[in-house]
Amino acid sequence: MRIFQAFYDLVRKVDNFFGMAAMAFIILLACANVFMRYVVGQPWGWVEEVTVFTFVWLTMLGASAVVHVEGHCSIDVLVRRCSPQWQRITGLVADVVVLVTLVLLIYYGIQLTIKGQTKLTPILGIPYSYVDASIPVSCAFMLMYYGRMFWNSLRGKQNTPALDADAPEVAS
Repeated sequence: MRIFQAFYDLVRKVDNFFGMAAMAFIILLACANVFMRYVVGQPWGWVEEVTVFTFVWLTMLGASAVVHVEGHCSIDVLVRRCSPQWQRITGLVADVVVLVTLVLLIYYGIQLTIKGQTKLTPILGIPYSYVDASIPVSCAFMLMYYGRMFWNSLRGKQNTPALDADAPEVAS
């Protein structure tokens, strides 16, 4: 179990790092292109393409990071009116649906990534597979995070998102 926990923590740190790096890269690239456009007078034509592709990765990594902290919204008005036993059952069914959906997204994301090797971007000529790979990668992260939450739900444990060891705790 310690090996899984170490791997889980490593994936979470990689997920967070690349998400933050993508955001910083987009900001720096946009600022540099503004400088090139208005000060130098020669904007880079490839910046929009790279920014959009980086933003796709940022969005997918951000979605997986939000799954880890259980930050996605849910509408549970009807479920809250049910008995605790039915709440648990509907929660487990919903979890299974999400897990199956993630597995399908990984499978079809891999198919899309493979097919994207022949389609090239218009300016830089980069295969779209580099962008499409964000789907199976981030969904694999989500599957791991959600799988852990599901396992804890099956065992009757309270799901509490693990805080980063480096991050300060916020008092609520």
